[in-house]
Amino acid sequence: MQQSLQNQVALITGGGRGIGAATAEALARKGAQVIVASRTESELIATVAALHQVGLKAALIVLDVADEAAVAAAFSRITEEWGRLDILVNNAAILLSGPFAEMAMSDWDRLLAVNLRGAVLCARQAFRLMHERGGSVVNVSSLGGVSGTDKFPDYAAYTVSKFAVTGLTEALAAEGRDRNIRVNGVAPGAVDTLMLRQAAPHLRTRTGPADVAKVIAFLCDPAESGCMTGAMLVINSNA
Repeated sequence: MQQSLQNQVALITGGGRGIGAATAEALARKGAQVIVASRTESELIATVAALHQVGLKAALIVLDVADEAAVAAAFSRITEEWGRLDILVNNAAILLSGPFAEMAMSDWDRLLAVNLRGAVLCARQAFRLMHERGGSVVNVSSLGGVSGTDKFPDYAAYTVSKFAVTGLTEALAAEGRDRNIRVNGVAPGAVDTLMLRQAAPHLRTRTGPADVAKVIAFLCDPAESGCMTGAMLVINSNA
């Protein structure tokens, strides 16, 4: 495979499993130094070990993306150890469900803190690191965050958070245009991940994390998608 991302540094949040881990592998195979981040150190260690085993460059940062101070510290470490950031994939998310009128506001706050605030905090730091060289930000939204798609009862908080990520993508694309920072997103439907199996075990899909990772890697790579910014690519999952 042509290593079109050679010498580039990529941070993937929610990188310990699922779409995040698959994206880390896809970007590493393109030559990037990948940094996976999440709250669960054991998952990060397993992801990095698997990448090292096949000769790919990877490191980890234990990170709660909703914690502003922790995000600032993580990006300071990236600056000190790697000196640059070329790619940010905002993939960290949680899924909580419950009837709208009965769902505790603490659950709303927690979900929005991770799914939206986390993306904002990381993108803000990425913009600061990318202001000289430019770069690429890819936000992982959801088919539920796209107008006109089917919505499911009991997922109001998640749906709202993903609509916000879609809006954030469009807003940051406008801000990044003059700085050569491209901001795009993906909106997958059902993907065979642990989060889906735990939250909606009745759903069936043939779309796996690697399928979504290929699309994310395309958006990260200026050689393949350098003309694109502000796009939200919908991935209608196979049943």
